[in-house]
Amino acid sequence: MKSFYKLSNQIRDYSWGDSHYIPDFLRVENPEEKPFAEMWMGAHPLAPSRLEEMDSLNLSEFISTHEIDTLGPDISRDYGRLPYLFKLLAAGESLSIQAHPSKEMAEEGYRREDGAGIPRDAPERNYRDDNHKPEIIMAITDFTAMIGFRKPDDILKSFSEFGQIEGLTELLHRVENVGRISSSDALRAFFEGILTLEEQATQNLLNSACDIAREDRSCWDSLQRQWVSQLVSSFPGDIGALAPLFLHVAVLHPGEALYQPARALHAYLEGFGLELMANSDNVLRGGLTKKHIDIPELMNVLKFESSSPGILKPDMPDSIGIRHFKTPPREFSLGLADFDTDQSINIPVGSGPEIVLVLEGELLLQDGVSELILRRGESAFIPWKAASIKITGSGRGAFAGVNR
Repeated sequence: MKSFYKLSNQIRDYSWGDSHYIPDFLRVENPEEKPFAEMWMGAHPLAPSRLEEMDSLNLSEFISTHEIDTLGPDISRDYGRLPYLFKLLAAGESLSIQAHPSKEMAEEGYRREDGAGIPRDAPERNYRDDNHKPEIIMAITDFTAMIGFRKPDDILKSFSEFGQIEGLTELLHRVENVGRISSSDALRAFFEGILTLEEQATQNLLNSACDIAREDRSCWDSLQRQWVSQLVSSFPGDIGALAPLFLHVAVLHPGEALYQPARALHAYLEGFGLELMANSDNVLRGGLTKKHIDIPELMNVLKFESSSPGILKPDMPDSIGIRHFKTPPREFSLGLADFDTDQSINIPVGSGPEIVLVLEGELLLQDGVSELILRRGESAFIPWKAASIKITGSGRGAFAGVNR
């Protein structure tokens, strides 16, 4: 078995994608201005990478044929497949407000929907596989996201700016009363109430939102004013446009990251980043989308607790020179390494399964027998049975692997 295989990766076009970030990064033309949303690197059945040196063999098929050699005995025993999915993600406009299930919830939901005979590619399907989907996003450009509920008192204060609107007033009173007993119950009562407001109350809120966003005297901060105004304009009639009032808005600078655990409500708003996650496509949506929304199931999945977004920076270099973002899931670990003419790293035997992506410059992979040059946007798969690999060059590489 070779030590590294250059990958050919599939592009996913979604309406929220951007026509420039990914094409410019990959140095490819996009004359039709398609919304290049994601480039998938991995073995997910919906869009597996292919091995260029092996007549474009599907990576999923390659792994299943050589499971122990590619994954190693531990990953083969515990997962039986590549446990992560690596992506470039380009958000030209907001993705849906969403959450992902825990492992137990995914397994139960998958069995339930299979038992109900819902096709796995049906638009109304919530659980397309039986896995959880914690994830990390690292900014390549400035990247804006929403994640985590604000404190109930902060939410009440923000929504009090709307004044007396039928339906909202009663909801805020109820949340305030529940909040005296339980913060978690208050968040649940608010979120369920705001998603199920009468249509007229919803429209009244959205009509007022842009006016309030223009007022400096409002208690809303600058990010709330900016994004409420933008989302109301982009998603008319969608109550999710008010999410910046109940979710934290975080701005990542290049090289910073944000971790989204299972059951956390979040949405990516704008920017270009690198995403790594457990190998799943399970999404429960709550707004800012025309796709399927299942409010009862979303309510069942969500964890109702206030949390501040923890912006991550990579740790100090490990023993071989890779700086990792510290995240809990065993399925994945994201690392960065910078290279210049005086620096190299050596990937020891048994490090795989790993995928390396060049973010800047040009890198050379060598194992004493063969070599591979990777340029910006190009990637390679390193199996568990690879020989020791030396990486040299000038630039920056991103490394996706399991959390050991």
